[in-house]
Amino acid sequence: MRLAERHKIEQAYHDQASARERTDFYAWGALSAADDYAFGLLGDLHGKRVLDLGCGDGANAIRLARAGAHVIAIDLSIGMVAATRKRVEQAGLASAVDAQQMSAEHLGFADGSFDAILGHSVLHHTDLRITRREVHRLLKSAGKAIFLEPLDHNPLLNLFRKLTPWRRTPTEKPLSYDEIHFFGEPFSQLHHHEFYLVALAAFACIPLKNRTLFQIALNTLIPLDDRIFARWPHMRRYAWAVVLELTL
Repeated sequence: MRLAERHKIEQAYHDQASARERTDFYAWGALSAADDYAFGLLGDLHGKRVLDLGCGDGANAIRLARAGAHVIAIDLSIGMVAATRKRVEQAGLASAVDAQQMSAEHLGFADGSFDAILGHSVLHHTDLRITRREVHRLLKSAGKAIFLEPLDHNPLLNLFRKLTPWRRTPTEKPLSYDEIHFFGEPFSQLHHHEFYLVALAAFACIPLKNRTLFQIALNTLIPLDDRIFARWPHMRRYAWAVVLELTL
C-alpha cells in the first residue's frame, strides 16, 4: 500500500476517534504501569525540547509540559491536533506546547532538533523504515527516543484483534521482535521492557464495569509478570506491550 493511501486511512479513523470520549479499558488506566515506566526513562525534562510523536488527544503532551519540557506535539490527524490544542489550553500550558499536524514519516524539523522523542502507540501505524530514519536524524547527540508499542507474538491477543477490527485501523500492525531490532539498528543502544502477560487476566473484570476492581487486579498481577519475565525471559515475547528505549 502506498504511503499516501495509508495516511488517508489512518487520518480518517483518528479524526473520527478524536470526536469520541474514550471510556474503554484504556481510560481505566490499562497501560498506566507501562506509561509510568516510559516517562521515567526520559529523566529530568526541565528546559528540554521534546517531540511528542503521535500526540493523540494531548495527554502525554501535558504530562511532558508539566515536567518542564518545551513540547512539539505532532499527529497525522487534524482532529487529534485540535483535541490536543484544546486540552493544552484548558490546562494553561499553551506556551509550553506547540501542536502541529504532521506525519511521522515526514517530520519538518532540522537534524538534531530534540533532546528526546516520546511516542505512545504510534510506530505500529507507520512505515518503520522511514520513521526510523526521521527519529534518528532528529535526536541530539546522546538523545533518547522512548516508544510504547503493542507486541505481535501472543496468539490470544491476535485472536482478540481479529475479532474486534473496529478497534483499530486496517493499516496498523503490532510490532514483532524482528521489527523492534530493525528499528533499533541505527542507534547506539536499544533496550526493551515488556508489560502485561498474566496481568491480562485483570481484563476479566471489565464486564463487571468496576474500574477500581480492574485496577487492583492489574496492580496485583504486574509484579508477578516481572518475576515470570526474570525467570523465563522467552515469555517476554508474549506480553501485550513493550517500551523501547533508543539512545543515539
